[in-house]
Amino acid sequence: MPGPISNRIVLPHIFLVSYPAQGHVNPLLRIGKILASKGLLVTLSAPNTIGDKIRKSNKSISEEPTPYGDGMIRFEFFDDESQHITVPDEHAAHLEKIGKQKLPIMLQKNAEQGRPVCCLIYSCFIPWVAEVGESLRIPSAPLWVQSAACFSAYYHYYHKLVQFPTESQPELDVQLPCMPLLKYDEIPSFLHPWTQYPSITDSILGMFKHLDKNCCVLMESFQELENEEINYMSKLCPIKPIGPLFRYPTEKSAGSAKVDQPILWPAVSSIEVPTIQRGN
Repeated sequence: MPGPISNRIVLPHIFLVSYPAQGHVNPLLRIGKILASKGLLVTLSAPNTIGDKIRKSNKSISEEPTPYGDGMIRFEFFDDESQHITVPDEHAAHLEKIGKQKLPIMLQKNAEQGRPVCCLIYSCFIPWVAEVGESLRIPSAPLWVQSAACFSAYYHYYHKLVQFPTESQPELDVQLPCMPLLKYDEIPSFLHPWTQYPSITDSILGMFKHLDKNCCVLMESFQELENEEINYMSKLCPIKPIGPLFRYPTEKSAGSAKVDQPILWPAVSSIEVPTIQRGN
């Protein structure tokens, strides 16, 4: 049995909060495994809607810290009460409301159990995590799971630094710094006036609203791939390229748990991003 908290080594605790979609859970789990392998305690948290699927895909999932590399990894899911949502476009606002209530409780419980959280890393679709971190004085950082070029598009759109397609000019081309001219259907679809998911657009742009609440932006890219874009955007906000995240730690201690990448079926995300067809 573990000894009293005072007799145990307290590992730095990184708390990951994921949007309930496989495209967000997987990159967060990858960075979590890398951090755990370096000697940190990592918790991956997400709504039960995806937590139940993760448990079914891997029986090793547990709320108890499990050895991984030189550190530990654990999982803690919460009920986002999504069964009450009947309109898909209301899901983001509902998750924010419930998440702001339950995340502080989870963080406080971890502190009381002897594993205080020293940093929050979260999906870019749930920017309200930065508000929770700021209120509890816990540093936070979003994980941007797309390219630096895509990040630049959202940044310039949010700050109105360049022109983007509008309802009155839907076929307007876009010129971003350090990039070739983009046709109107080559920009991120969530930034187009035709997008079918404006609530997702609002969620992503919320991250840029809260950039000053974060210590940095962790980006799934690397310098050699997008050198000009990363150098340019780093002058506007603190970017830390940490990709490619498909690589896993190659050395594990003998006691490491088998925490594989969860294969979730059916697909967790019910949102399909439409392809905008270029006009004739």
